Amino acid sequence: MSGASPSLVALLLLVSCATSPIDPRTVRLDAEFTLAPGQTAQVEGGGLRVTFYGVSADSRCPTGVTCVWEGDAVVVLAVRPSGSAASRSELHTSGRYPAEAEVGGYRVRLAYLAPLPRADAAPTPAEYRATLLVLRK
Repeated sequence: MSGASPSLVALLLLVSCATSPIDPRTVRLDAEFTLAPGQTAQVEGGGLRVTFYGVSADSRCPTGVTCVWEGDAVVVLAVRPSGSAASRSELHTSGRYPAEAEVGGYRVRLAYLAPLPRADAAPTPAEYRATLLVLRK
């Protein structure tokens, strides 16, 4: 959806200007966890930090609508291995595009993105929740 782009830009600016949380949420390796836009998770042991910036595009089929294809949403993350700079990763909900990124000996996988769009309205940037999984490579 092209209408979501200005909102995402505003969200990314807000997140980039904000100080990162002192105590990010700690999550376990090999266990799913859910983040809201702007939230950061750190894998137990301190080896990796994952920040969910937001959704840059969402063309998924709305609930209650019959679509020709399932569509795709793009989840934007910053992934930072310990002792390294953060890298930007884009993970997709469609099986046609990558739902996983390899960074610093880890794989970060998008398990689910909520909510689904509705026929009458797209989710606002703040409503999105990305369920992720971090695995060792």
